Amino acid sequence: MSIKIVRSTLTNRTSAAALATVFALATLTSPVGAEEINRIVLRVNEEILTLHEYESRKASEISTLLADNRLDSQQRQEQLELVGKMVMQSMFSEMLLLSFANQQSIRITETEVEEAVRGLMERQGITTQSQLTQALAQSGMTMDDLRDNTRRELLWQQVVGREVQPKVAIGEEELRAYYRNNQDQFAIPEQRWLKEVIVLEASGLDAPELLSQAEEIHAALIAGGELEAVVEPYREKGVATGVIDLEWLRQDELESSLAEAAWGLQAGDYSAPVAARGGYHILLVAGLREAGMKPLKEVEQIIMRREYGARFNRELRTFLADLEEKSYIHENLPPEAVGYRALASGFEAEDELELFRAPVLEVPAESEDGEGTGSR
Repeated sequence: MSIKIVRSTLTNRTSAAALATVFALATLTSPVGAEEINRIVLRVNEEILTLHEYESRKASEISTLLADNRLDSQQRQEQLELVGKMVMQSMFSEMLLLSFANQQSIRITETEVEEAVRGLMERQGITTQSQLTQALAQSGMTMDDLRDNTRRELLWQQVVGREVQPKVAIGEEELRAYYRNNQDQFAIPEQRWLKEVIVLEASGLDAPELLSQAEEIHAALIAGGELEAVVEPYREKGVATGVIDLEWLRQDELESSLAEAAWGLQAGDYSAPVAARGGYHILLVAGLREAGMKPLKEVEQIIMRREYGARFNRELRTFLADLEEKSYIHENLPPEAVGYRALASGFEAEDELELFRAPVLEVPAESEDGEGTGSR
């Protein structure tokens, strides 16, 4: 089975996001009695998960999926069908780590909790304790709930930071080896700085007249005329555009007819008139950039993110599997969560195991090549 997951609250466990989700949790209302809602659905050693806690987390995740405008209807439906397993898998891995923290006597001090809460208030624009209490109350939570959630999050970070992070360090030689062995990822295609003039179909000239005007401009340019000076009279009559600077382009960013013409020229050459969108185009190659490689310094952070993330996922998955093997686990699962432990085996790639990732791994999102693509 192959599962494609688009990131949502389960797959973005940054410190800020994980703590901020307390403001997104809706009060759970259920027609079942207190005995059922407090039923233990999962035990991992001394850690327990009640049906109420599971349903609360699931409700929050469903709300996020419904509000996520990155998903099309099919993606949203696929994730809604998996949400029970995803939530249970996330909570299971959290319980494994928290149980380990307890066994290792890893503790979070009240000072650390309070510092994290203050940081949360700053990020949320909350300036007073009263505002925080009110915000929590609207989500059916108390300050004790917030502190408990914060403590658990900090414990997660402590365990992963101590047991997993040290195993995934990447040295400079490894960065260089990745760069050498994956040069296709960092290739820079040839680019040309192009300028153009378009003899306009919208000018009202018939086809032969249009081509005649374009050839007249081209002949003047070939004879040594300066581009702006040659074009200006035609622009004033509404026959042609002024000089349009297309800047630096790859071949695949142009219409095929224009690309073929431009890539047959040397720097400083003009193309013959080319029929394309809007009329006849005359191209000037104002500069050339040869194909090459992005320098290592320019891409080393991209390599670090790719390799560090993949290694981190592998090491964390191995660590969790080891904890699972050594743990006492008892399940009394809701039907939709059955099979949650097999879920991770269906992921298509290492970087999709994000539900295991801890806040210590967060890297700000950014474009890897810093360039947009388009077609002219």
